[in-house]
Amino acid sequence: MAHLPNDKGEFKTKSKLLNLYPSDFYTASRKAKEANLTLTEYMIRCIIGKNNNHHIFKVNWRTYRAINQIVRQLQYIGNNINQIAKVLNTERLEGGSVPANLPLPEELTALRSCIDELIKETSRLNQSIIGREQQ
Repeated sequence: MAHLPNDKGEFKTKSKLLNLYPSDFYTASRKAKEANLTLTEYMIRCIIGKNNNHHIFKVNWRTYRAINQIVRQLQYIGNNINQIAKVLNTERLEGGSVPANLPLPEELTALRSCIDELIKETSRLNQSIIGREQQ
């Protein structure tokens, strides 16, 4: 399982064996489950003093991946719009005739701006799903 970097850009590379009494292990496991955290995440938060009392939503990874697919498709659509606008601009500059029923490059640029906003919003949504806020 890939881990995301922390605020300092560090990845989890250090490990330490921890011996617990069975009763302590079960208590910590229960509390971690109540907080929707893994046991490791829960214990680290306890050690470094972060508040464990707030509720963390479980991540629906299927939704997370679906949103990533949407973002990818929006990026493909945006690239296609850029290519169409470039062809239309080139045709217009070379004195060619652009059919009246085609959108103007300015309209395509506005559409691309809307797609860029959608990409930003879906990316923010995905970050909030996993409990990370974008900088």
